[in-house]
Amino acid sequence: MCDVVRSQGLAIRELERTLPTKCNKSELNAGLSLKANSSDVQRTIGELISQAENKPGYEELENLMEEKVNKTDLQYLLANKVSVEEMSRILENKANLHEINI
Repeated sequence: MCDVVRSQGLAIRELERTLPTKCNKSELNAGLSLKANSSDVQRTIGELISQAENKPGYEELENLMEEKVNKTDLQYLLANKVSVEEMSRILENKANLHEINI
């Protein structure tokens, strides 16, 4: 009987020691209210699936990459384009309709 009382006393002291670290019912309910319920999770999963289905596939991305201009080609094309000054000079030398009408 003495061992039983001693073990119960130790168990009670352990409970008294850990009890302050436990939350009460209102704290538990407040914490649970912040958690997602199953319908929230299902809706989010559905949205993720929908977004994943709308993403381009590997072949589509590969085709886009083939159509892309690389930096060297772009620099070459830009270097060979007409400058603003040249275009202005060409437009100044162009005849207007009122100049052509006699």
